[in-house]
Amino acid sequence: MPTKPEPDIQAPRFCIGFMKRLPLLLLLLIPFCQELRAQSLSDTLKIKEVRVVSKHLQKKEEAGLIRSDVDSIAMIKALNATLSELISENTPIFIKTYGRGALATASFRGTAPSHTQVEWNGISLNSPMLGMVDFSTIPVYFIDKVSILHGSGSLTEKSGALGGTINLQSDVDWSNHFSGSVLSGVGSYRSYDEFFQVKAGNRKIQSKTKAFLSQSANDFPYRNKFIATIDPKTGKYIYPKQRNKNADYRNYGILQEIYIRPDDKDVISGHYWYQHNSRSIPQLMTNETSGDGGVNRQTDQIHRAVAEWNHYSNKTTLKVSSGLNFDKMNYWLRANVNGTSGQVVVDSWSNAQSWFNKALFTYRESEDFSATAGIDVDRYQVRSQNYAPLANNYGYHKTRLESSAHLQVSKKFGKRFTSTFLVRQDFYDSQAAPIMPLLGLEYKLLANGNLYLKGNVARNYHQPSLNDLYYIPGGNPDLKPEEGYTGDLGLTWEKSYTHLHLYTTLTAYSSKIDNWIIWLPTNKGYWEPSNMKKVDASGLEYQLSLEGDEGPWHWHLNGNYAYTRSINRDDPVNWADQSIGKQLPFIPKHSANLSANLSRQGYHLTYQWNYYSERYTTTSNEKTTSLDYLYPYFMNDLFAGKDWNWKTYRLGVELKIFNLFNEEYRTVLQRPMPRRNYSLLVRFDF
Repeated sequence: MPTKPEPDIQAPRFCIGFMKRLPLLLLLLIPFCQELRAQSLSDTLKIKEVRVVSKHLQKKEEAGLIRSDVDSIAMIKALNATLSELISENTPIFIKTYGRGALATASFRGTAPSHTQVEWNGISLNSPMLGMVDFSTIPVYFIDKVSILHGSGSLTEKSGALGGTINLQSDVDWSNHFSGSVLSGVGSYRSYDEFFQVKAGNRKIQSKTKAFLSQSANDFPYRNKFIATIDPKTGKYIYPKQRNKNADYRNYGILQEIYIRPDDKDVISGHYWYQHNSRSIPQLMTNETSGDGGVNRQTDQIHRAVAEWNHYSNKTTLKVSSGLNFDKMNYWLRANVNGTSGQVVVDSWSNAQSWFNKALFTYRESEDFSATAGIDVDRYQVRSQNYAPLANNYGYHKTRLESSAHLQVSKKFGKRFTSTFLVRQDFYDSQAAPIMPLLGLEYKLLANGNLYLKGNVARNYHQPSLNDLYYIPGGNPDLKPEEGYTGDLGLTWEKSYTHLHLYTTLTAYSSKIDNWIIWLPTNKGYWEPSNMKKVDASGLEYQLSLEGDEGPWHWHLNGNYAYTRSINRDDPVNWADQSIGKQLPFIPKHSANLSANLSRQGYHLTYQWNYYSERYTTTSNEKTTSLDYLYPYFMNDLFAGKDWNWKTYRLGVELKIFNLFNEEYRTVLQRPMPRRNYSLLVRFDF
């Protein structure tokens, strides 16, 4: 049967032209706004109390560092979504997803997935095996706040985040007595979501319990342009219509949190998160079998627990925490072999155990000076075992002890200039890493306005993951750690008037990273990691947040744009090496997102727009065939809903339309994505 690489998939010209211009049209409307207001939440939230807080926050401990927070409205709109959807739609971070319900990893500032650290209440969620996080398995419903430290700002938390750090935080409301929420959803492709939470307590103790169940057959139809037959009359290619078989998923979990405040100076908290993930991995689009040739499935059993004590006094703060993260993963492949069905071809499992301990002491002499000292001691243990009937059992069992100490000093000079200096020293088992310094500077350009110039420079260091070193087959124990220098320079402006609030920031960054780790195929039949000599990652990040009201109408606009250059500066492997000076694979040079929310008297409408430029699939950036790169695409979603309120109760109904213009697109090669689909949500708060 003849095959042909997939041709260009494009939206209609009108849609492309309109969507390209939409962000510009919306931005051009800004100068015509007449009134400004302080930031507030949509009236559909019906909260009893509103705290107005500047987005800039001007913490002297963060002087010169680039930090952003995911908007509270975006968090509410994404309650039934995963962290991958929230991040890709509301931040400049690029999320590479392998399909609906499948693996989703981050590329922050053009770096690899292992260069983005994800922390939950002080413990790392990064796998010690892979070094990365699967964002598709983290429900937004379990998270209260999401903040992002860009680039070298991540050194205040931990080393190794060459791209940045995403902090997932829990929050507590000491005024709460009893409240709860139930959220149910039904969607296309037999998708069902159930979420529940209940909160109870007083001013001394608070309890929060959350649970969720998300499942889908995920059997959406698609037109397979990797397989074709030829019409004998016309000679044209005929692409078969297929369904996404063996792609179902089922995830569920529970989160329990306890907060105790014995007095005004101490807060003790405990968090326990259990989650079960199970999903099938569909065949590639190039597979021409009947679909019964093999079934892949992956399951994860995850336990996370954190205990934390915070002590506050007039000039000092002490924070001590300890946490555990256990992840048991099993992957198997069953296929029909020699006339028999359901034979186990691959059966691999792993146990990854992480233990985190942290102590952080802060001294504030005055509003103009503070010093922080911290110690971290983390232990990782991994047992990995691979099984194949035609080979011996093989795997690895390794442990790693990581410890770190850092000192940070922040000083304000006069009313406009603030600086911060940090030095961090890490140890891996018995070996010391290079000392990592950071210098951040921030200057208020206007005496009576919130216009800030900020910049920083730092050294960072990233240790190879345990799979990089020891995975069988392919691990390379001779890998060198990645290290490099990062610098940021940015402008931040915030302005408030009577009926509108504006916040905008523009940042330029540059990173020079040596010994970059990359996995490449070999003539041995499997992939191996190796060190590139150097990678240069540089670019621009722009963020805009605009919010206001006019009479009963309330509106909110939030947008992000990222220009990313991640260039291979290694020496050529041979005379035919065409990868030098080229963009790294799967990293778009241009990406952007825009969300617009409009609400009035319980009615609300949200429009979400995403754009990614072309992404190369080869290190040489070839464009000979459509297999060499992924075409740019624009994604559009529309949400509409209504809320009803009775005293302390609220009922909300929302319809979500995804892929509004029914585009055909892909995020990675040979993995189909769904066309237009729907979700209906019903939420009851009590």
